[in-house]
Amino acid sequence: MLFLWLLGLFLIFPFVELALLLWMAAHVGWLPTLALVVVTAIVGAAEVRREGFRVWIRFNEQLARGELPTDAMFDGLLVLVAGVLLLTPGLITDVIGFALLFPPTRHVIKLALRRYLQQRFVFTTVGTRRSGSAWWFYSTHSAVPRESPCEDDVLDVEFRRVR
Repeated sequence: MLFLWLLGLFLIFPFVELALLLWMAAHVGWLPTLALVVVTAIVGAAEVRREGFRVWIRFNEQLARGELPTDAMFDGLLVLVAGVLLLTPGLITDVIGFALLFPPTRHVIKLALRRYLQQRFVFTTVGTRRSGSAWWFYSTHSAVPRESPCEDDVLDVEFRRVR
């Protein structure tokens, strides 16, 4: 399943982007189409830099308060993906990139991704300290351990492939 998804992403998607750019160039002209691609790359790069800096500040503030900066890390990842998409020529990638770049739409996308990850992983918080610790368990079965495998501040991760 993952192979087919990646095949579609890397083989079919560029052809769709190219067809859309050619269609736009035929209807609007080559110069406006090229200008649109260049302007979105320049504006996108500037916005990615600005938004990335804001995420970095929020990340450091959360660390200074002793919190785990999970939201800031997730935002940073989405801003990074937005930057890659905005620098890639194409109209669909630009729309997705700008959607990931701006906080209101990024928040909606972040909630959807969090919901997806919570279905795939079981996250459990351990401890009562302010900084806290966490462990997670992944399984395709419904058997989830009731208690944490560790009692102190050690993060112990073990990966097993379950078939």
